[in-house]
Amino acid sequence: MLISYKFRIYPSKTVQNILEEQLELCRWLYNRLLEEVNKARKEGRKIKRTDTQALIIKLKQEEKPELNKVYSKVL
Repeated sequence: MLISYKFRIYPSKTVQNILEEQLELCRWLYNRLLEEVNKARKEGRKIKRTDTQALIIKLKQEEKPELNKVYSKVL
């Protein structure tokens, strides 16, 4: 028998703002990587996992340094 629990959290305004900011950054990164994958597929190329990981590092350094605020394993 599987038992599950639900816990409600009530974050303060500052914590809520931080969570929203990190979620927004993750959303942006997901859409950016999806765009790259779709572009490569149209060109007939295949993108490997290592390619996307390298792209994340490049984006953190050049295009969106705010990504450094998000823990690397989350990205």
